[in-house]
Amino acid sequence: MSEFSFETVADRRSLSGAGPIKHTDLKSYLRHRHPMIGVDQVIDHDFKDGWLHAVRAVSSSHPAFEGHFEDAAIYPGTSMCQDIIQLGIVMFLGTTRPLKGDGEDQEMTAVSSLSVNLGHPVVPGTLLDIALWRTASRGVHSIQLAFEARVRDFPYHSKPNALGVTFRAAISGSAELIRVKRKVYDGIGF
Repeated sequence: MSEFSFETVADRRSLSGAGPIKHTDLKSYLRHRHPMIGVDQVIDHDFKDGWLHAVRAVSSSHPAFEGHFEDAAIYPGTSMCQDIIQLGIVMFLGTTRPLKGDGEDQEMTAVSSLSVNLGHPVVPGTLLDIALWRTASRGVHSIQLAFEARVRDFPYHSKPNALGVTFRAAISGSAELIRVKRKVYDGIGF
């Protein structure tokens, strides 16, 4: 079991890492480009120990809000998953090495498994604190992660109140990312 949790990673007093990774610098880890980059900034990280703390400001101008939903906008869980996976890629490549190769030998990152629990709704104007930490790895081949994102400045309660309502993390779960060559996906249409 990992020594990390949301509390240890997101509490700036408990860990001291290598510092922030600015939004522009995130592009050196990701193939994604605007508007698909789903992380604003890594606040602090330690690739050696395997953790990072990031923030995501969910803007009302995000394209997902055009149809999700007109009368009560909610940031989709699939978009939060994408944000988390991008952070996982940053962690994976930061703890191993950049992707290599060209053509069909070009390396890619792929999601091997993803387990998600959704909790607190995320509405436009929300600031998410995201903690992500490595739970296992196989060298440059794969990394297993746990993660949690909470709505900043909103009480967190995992136990139901008198009305049965909880205010759990907006998203939590685990994932495994793997490094594969593009030719593995031959025939899919890349």
